[in-house]
Amino acid sequence: QMPEPKYVIAMGTCTITGGMFSTYSYSTVRGVDKLIPVDVYLPGCPPKPEAVIDAITKLRKKVSREIYEDRIRSQRDNRCFTTKHKFHIGRSLNTGNYDQG
Repeated sequence: QMPEPKYVIAMGTCTITGGMFSTYSYSTVRGVDKLIPVDVYLPGCPPKPEAVIDAITKLRKKVSREIYEDRIRSQRDNRCFTTKHKFHIGRSLNTGNYDQG
């Protein structure tokens, strides 16, 4: 059994569109995004090396943005908000010490 993919780059025109025979065939799928969610599309037949590097860079930016947003979200969720308390500092007549009232 294969685990679910975390991030997907669809490489090649046939992967993105299903290929030139996908329109006339009932047994093919018109693009990989019909089966699994795709993060980055990389067209070309075959894709150029520069395009592969660009797609990996885009995916890394997306991953780092998601990590940053998750970190901010977890920090925001872990904060504890309480009601404001008013402190009146004054000298106690009984003890002579400062009390918070």
